[in-house]
Amino acid sequence: MTSHKSRWSAVSGLALVAAVALAGCSAGGAAPDQELDLAPAVAGEIAEGALDGITLVYAGNGGITQEGQDKAVWQPFSEESGAIVEQDAFELTKLRAMVDSGNVDWNMVVSSAIEVERYCGELYEEIDPEKVDLSKVPDGTLAGDCMVPNIFYGYVVAYNADVYGDNAPQTAADFFDTEKFPGKRGVPVTPWMEAPAVEFAMVANGADFDALTPEDFTAGLEAYTSLGSDLVPWTSGAQSQQQLESGEVDMALVWSGRGYGAANAGAPIEPMWGDWVVAVDGIAVPKGSANVDASFAAINYMLGADQQAASSELTSYAPVNVDATPEVSEPLTDWLVSDHLDTGHKVSIDYWVENWDEFSAGWTDWVAGS
Repeated sequence: MTSHKSRWSAVSGLALVAAVALAGCSAGGAAPDQELDLAPAVAGEIAEGALDGITLVYAGNGGITQEGQDKAVWQPFSEESGAIVEQDAFELTKLRAMVDSGNVDWNMVVSSAIEVERYCGELYEEIDPEKVDLSKVPDGTLAGDCMVPNIFYGYVVAYNADVYGDNAPQTAADFFDTEKFPGKRGVPVTPWMEAPAVEFAMVANGADFDALTPEDFTAGLEAYTSLGSDLVPWTSGAQSQQQLESGEVDMALVWSGRGYGAANAGAPIEPMWGDWVVAVDGIAVPKGSANVDASFAAINYMLGADQQAASSELTSYAPVNVDATPEVSEPLTDWLVSDHLDTGHKVSIDYWVENWDEFSAGWTDWVAGS
């Protein structure tokens, strides 16, 4: 599983650079809408040739994630629907410039659930539930009116089984208990705000998630500060994985894909499924883009069980269809977050949207002082 890309990670992959160049040359502004005659939406289905002559541009995550999705989803979709799906790399500032200018080249984009909700109706179209079948989407992966889950992972404590043996951490509070569980902790200390990481600390603090206040955010940051010299910062997914593999840290709060990466590299790393935090990047339709119904049809196709199983096998992310059964081997079988939804904590999207500017400034100040 690669590091995720939203506002929380960077685009990678030389292959994508070439694809971006092609998309940039060929998109050339939004084409006029084409009238469509589509059947009622069933996840994963599209009538043969239903979108003949339509070009859609997908601005995604980059790297092997986007390459895997292209092979698992967009290429089969093109063959069945007749549409052409071009690839590009998402940037929020570029999307805003497109929307503001009324010249939107992209048809589908990938960003964090929080970010999509922040700009729902402004930069993103509302999803039409009559045209996108959401009946098989896992519980807790939908957020707001403008996104459909696309990349499904988690913020998970990964710990060194050789260090802790039978006394492994089980809860968020254990992560902050350096007396009962001594050792170095890997913690995200990044230029972008890690909202799920702060909520993990709120869980440890016993916050009332039905009545959150800004003080809960501050207390979450203070919980990390309390780790003192046991806090080892990471600023990228690759760094967090390297810390686990080298033994620089004994446990770390990481993107689940990076924990899997360390385990797959042979390190004695295991996941803690108590109090992990559900994280989702959504696929959304830019405001003012052409052929919105065709984009909805493409997203609906993406949500099919077969498509999601194939995507998981190629990207190592969990499927966003409850009926998907990807064929994966160990150790990935231990790291698919879709198998542990009963213990996952869902991020309080509205809380972050309402307080984003204040919290973003607070996070920046905390990072500067760490």
